Amino acid sequence: MLHNKSERVLLVAANIFSIQLTGNKLIKHVSSVDRVFPAIYEMAPHIIVFDYDFLSDDMEKILRRIRTNSYYNKIKICCFKRNPDRKIDSFLKLLGVNHVIYKDELDNPDKAVTNHINSILDSKISDWLAKASF
Repeated sequence: MLHNKSERVLLVAANIFSIQLTGNKLIKHVSSVDRVFPAIYEMAPHIIVFDYDFLSDDMEKILRRIRTNSYYNKIKICCFKRNPDRKIDSFLKLLGVNHVIYKDELDNPDKAVTNHINSILDSKISDWLAKASF
């Protein structure tokens, strides 16, 4: 469980999210692979949410770079996927993904799933992910 509950969040996805300040929370969207590391350096996020379907070709390289650099070691990584796949999900966990969230869980949440997702992300961010068009 995360204690700071996403004060600074970096969303890496194709969909357009605006940068919004909500109290002490900063949410930034990046839609280009080459902007991921400059954005991490600029904002020092607590959580990075990757859209796996958008980054599937570059995901392994990005995760390996994040997990081998001690500057990034405290960042929690969430991966947002359309569908579960045991083999890919296990590989993502092995590469250092802390949480995998599925679109179906956000579309049809039960109480346990809602509590789990809200323990990871703010409800505002999970709402954005649920509305993402795939």
